[in-house]
Amino acid sequence: EVRIYEKNGASMEWHVDDVIYHPTQIEVVLTIDNTSDCQTMWKPHDRLLSDSPPDATTKIEASIESSKTTISSPSTTKRYKIESTQTTPNSAIILRAGGVEHKVSPLSSGKRTILKMAFVREDANLDSTMVGHVTHHHHRQCSSGAMAKKNTSRMVLKERKKKK
Repeated sequence: EVRIYEKNGASMEWHVDDVIYHPTQIEVVLTIDNTSDCQTMWKPHDRLLSDSPPDATTKIEASIESSKTTISSPSTTKRYKIESTQTTPNSAIILRAGGVEHKVSPLSSGKRTILKMAFVREDANLDSTMVGHVTHHHHRQCSSGAMAKKNTSRMVLKERKKKK
């Protein structure tokens, strides 16, 4: 799917990509163009700072420009060292679904265009609990509302399975 972040505030909140297939699919985000100020941020599992209870409010210590931020929130008892980057054209981020929690910070200037892809093994099975998710949503939608209308990869996979 193609995602275009061009409206002020377009973003993607903290999330972990849904595991839709078994074995788990690999998600790839290819940056086509980026003149925006959006930052892609993630919580590496090996960057846990402590298990101490967080304050009553979210606390951020450092600016996004520093590329490393400490964050804790009432919804979690864990504190992470946050990593971030501003993606450049022709760069890719590769994730295993169900893995690292990540987000895209809100856009306030410029435009960001990405191609989101899911790589699925030919012998993969669709998780039966995700059928509605795949057919209705065609994966997650960014808050700008821009996404491809057809999931051609899924259509090709269906055709392959019919031929077997």
